[in-house]
Amino acid sequence: MTLAGYHPWLSHCITLDPSLSKEDHYRRLFLDVQKTVTLEHQTIFDGLLPTLPLPRSLNDILEEMRHNLNIFSNAMVGEVGMDRSFRVPYDFCERPRRCTPFTVPIDHQITILEAQLDLAIELKRNVSIHSVHLQQATVDLLNRLAKKHGDSFYRISVDLHGCALSSETWRSIEVRMTFARKPV
Repeated sequence: MTLAGYHPWLSHCITLDPSLSKEDHYRRLFLDVQKTVTLEHQTIFDGLLPTLPLPRSLNDILEEMRHNLNIFSNAMVGEVGMDRSFRVPYDFCERPRRCTPFTVPIDHQITILEAQLDLAIELKRNVSIHSVHLQQATVDLLNRLAKKHGDSFYRISVDLHGCALSSETWRSIEVRMTFARKPV
C-alpha cells in the first residue's frame, strides 16, 4: 500500500507562516508557548536549533501530497494525525532515542492534520489517522469535517488508531459514519 502524508512527529518541521525565519518558527513552537522560558529550555533550544531542518510551508507540503496522490491513484493519505505525548527528539536516528522537553502545540498539529484531511476528502482518498491522547480533539475534528464536507466526508474510510476512545464514543462515531454513507 502506498501512503502520502506527514506524520504528527514531523509536524514541527512544517510552518504555517513561511515568512518566519527558521529560528523564529521553532522558537514560536517550542518556547513562545511556555509561560516562562527557563535557562535550561533556552540552552536546549540553542543546541537543538542547528540540527533541525529548515521548516517547509504547509502549502508546499500539500502540493507535494497532491502530486504524489495523483501519480499513485490507489494511495491513501497517512499516516497523518496528532499526538499529545510526542516530544521532539534530539536525534530521530539515535537509539535509544533521547527526547527534549519540547512538544508541538496541538493547534499547530490540528491545522496541519485538517489541511491533509481536506485534501484526502477532495481527492476521495482513505486516510490513516494517528491520534494519541487527544480523544475529544479527534471527535471534534471528525465532526467539523463532516459538517464542512457533507456527503464527501462519508465517501472515504478513516483508519483511526492510537486513540483511546471510550467504547461508547467509538460506537457513536462508527454508527454515524456507517449510516451517513450514501451509495456512490
